[in-house]
Amino acid sequence: MKQCIFCMNSKEDSEFNREHIILEALGGKGDEDICLNVCTSCNSSLGTRVDASLLNQNITKYMRYIFQIKGKNRIPNPFKGVELTYADTPFIGELKVNKEGKISGFRAKHKIYKSKGNILIVGPRKGFPAYVNSQLKQIGFAQLTEAEIWKKRIDLGEAKVPHIEYIKIPEEMKEQYLTYAFPTMLKMAYEYCFVTLGENYLNDSSAIRIRDFLMRFDYKKDVEYFAPTDASLEWKDEQERAVSLKIYVNNNKVFVTIVLWGMVTVTICMSETGQNYKEGLNSILTVEI
Repeated sequence: MKQCIFCMNSKEDSEFNREHIILEALGGKGDEDICLNVCTSCNSSLGTRVDASLLNQNITKYMRYIFQIKGKNRIPNPFKGVELTYADTPFIGELKVNKEGKISGFRAKHKIYKSKGNILIVGPRKGFPAYVNSQLKQIGFAQLTEAEIWKKRIDLGEAKVPHIEYIKIPEEMKEQYLTYAFPTMLKMAYEYCFVTLGENYLNDSSAIRIRDFLMRFDYKKDVEYFAPTDASLEWKDEQERAVSLKIYVNNNKVFVTIVLWGMVTVTICMSETGQNYKEGLNSILTVEI
């Protein structure tokens, strides 16, 4: 039997799994990056309510694409839902990304383009003739035979698949990202404090507030939230293939600083009674991606 550090219930060992402090989807790996005291129920619930707050953000998906971080599932498509213009054509659509995280094509948006008296219909590959006639009917044009439709098809030549290395992120998106990132970072810091400071940390007044916050937080429901402890969040326009957590004492307070891919730095006060801890301070956990 052992105690879960979130629900605080004692359960059989079989009801626990290896929880990565640094999420696998952020590049987490290795035996040092493990917390063994999170029950499967809390792990699942926190993943849906807290971790998803960070993982579902387009910036996270973009960084996972850039660094090719697969996690438990496939590398996400950061361009899904983002409308782009294909090469030097008027076609609007979105980039497709395969399971390996490589751009594999372009899916044009179903649309009618009109230019200089000409009509260009972009539609699905399957059932295209029927789709063309349905669009012609809507705009009052005569129906065409399937042979006529295929005869009028335009060949764009060799496909042009772009290679994305850098995207400029708008300032308003950065601010929103820090808001969504914080609960996940707080969860990582809480687990790291337990692993480095020991079981006594669970009774720390700051730990109790943080735990209560994490057990109630749900990013899908909470429009605004109040952080249970002091924290500072900073965005830096840098990129590095690493995620790190550092624990230290300053003015008798215990802090954890998390640096995510060199882009985001979060410093969180995890305890106001640093004198209670002798072991585990000044520890650093770093995962190279």
